Amino acid sequence: MRLDSYRSNCDRCIHLPLCEGTADADQIAGHRLRVRRHDSLYRMGESPGNRLYSIRSGSFKLLMTRPGGEQQVIGFAMAPEFLGLNTLGAAGHSASAVALEDSEVCVIDWDRQAFRGRRQPMQRAGLHTLLAGEIRRAQRATLLLHHTHSRQRMADLMLSLSNAHRSNGYSPVRFRLPMSRCDIASYIGVSAECVSRLLDQFRRQGMVALQRRELTLLDPDALRRAAAGVEG
Repeated sequence: MRLDSYRSNCDRCIHLPLCEGTADADQIAGHRLRVRRHDSLYRMGESPGNRLYSIRSGSFKLLMTRPGGEQQVIGFAMAPEFLGLNTLGAAGHSASAVALEDSEVCVIDWDRQAFRGRRQPMQRAGLHTLLAGEIRRAQRATLLLHHTHSRQRMADLMLSLSNAHRSNGYSPVRFRLPMSRCDIASYIGVSAECVSRLLDQFRRQGMVALQRRELTLLDPDALRRAAAGVEG
């Protein structure tokens, strides 16, 4: 993991209003970390140090270690999402963040951010929006895991990745899956073989095309119906 200071590109970042002013006086924003594939940005149990991470490029999986030592994927995050929001004020990270590919994140000092936000209503509103969004994502993930079938969860994951790519200015219908089938299986609570069967079902029904990890959404509306469990 490499630590650098950057002045460039910050003016084009959608998170600049939240990040600006949280670093030293001679910098636009904070440090940027380069995290290599399979390396950890942080590990479960480590002190958060009041730091947030804005993903500039790449993607991560969030891993929680069960009491028996087994690791469970509990989520995925990619640009332009944040990591670390759910551990603010906690003694340790509740999960590990592992890079699925070579990635970069900007480090935001929450103490500086909170102090600045108290004096600037627009920035304070942005902070509240981030925290509220994190709560909604956690609630939605719980509902998906406990109240839907694997087919719905698989379709929902594809749509979530599509929305993330759209938010970052990339194609929402054609993109590369950064995670392995084993990671997907761990996340949606099935076996890797079941993931392969679900992908094959979606392919045969004309919803998607898949070449290695290159995914094309051929029928997003059908995927939305599958995710909602209202297929006729």
